[in-house]
Amino acid sequence: SVRNPYATFLNLPEAVFKPRRTMLLLLMFTETITYYHQYQRELKTDEDTGEQYIESTIADIEAAFTLLETTLLKKSDELNDACRNFFERLKAYLKEQDTEAFYSKEVRSAMRLSPSSLARYLYELERMGYIKITRGNRYKGFEYKIQNWNDLETLTNDAQNMVKTILENIKTVTRNPPVTQATNGSPKAQKINRKQAVTQQTEKIADTLK
Repeated sequence: SVRNPYATFLNLPEAVFKPRRTMLLLLMFTETITYYHQYQRELKTDEDTGEQYIESTIADIEAAFTLLETTLLKKSDELNDACRNFFERLKAYLKEQDTEAFYSKEVRSAMRLSPSSLARYLYELERMGYIKITRGNRYKGFEYKIQNWNDLETLTNDAQNMVKTILENIKTVTRNPPVTQATNGSPKAQKINRKQAVTQQTEKIADTLK
């Protein structure tokens, strides 16, 4: 079996959409990667049950984060996939035209979108503050302008920094285990219970998703 001694120290921020489901994916990916490298890992034996197991490493968790990079990015994006794809296409089109402003009619023609789809995308982007109306009216059409050209790059950097922070927190816990007070009053390093960390964490998350 595979055990993850760092499972209880993994925490995804609330900025990630449905963090519990994403965490379950992360734990499952980590377990799979560990199992893939089973012949390079030390085989350990549970002193209480006699069960043999291998442990996940920080490198396994880091590899899992790499494989889930696109998923984490999407889970952190407040735009849905369709709206995000349209927004990136829109920015690319405007850069080609060397302009920051546009009318819905020209964009619909250039991208071959239905009026209802375009209206839905523009409404969502305006509501979320990604574009704004600069002039026009409902009869002649509105002129729009992009508010933020680099939001995807910012989102990507935030996701990468989030992963770095999580990994650093795990390394910090590993280097500095929690300290408790011994019966004689002297400080005592508390041992981290690593026996069934990944099982307990996975089952706990899975139960909340039922």
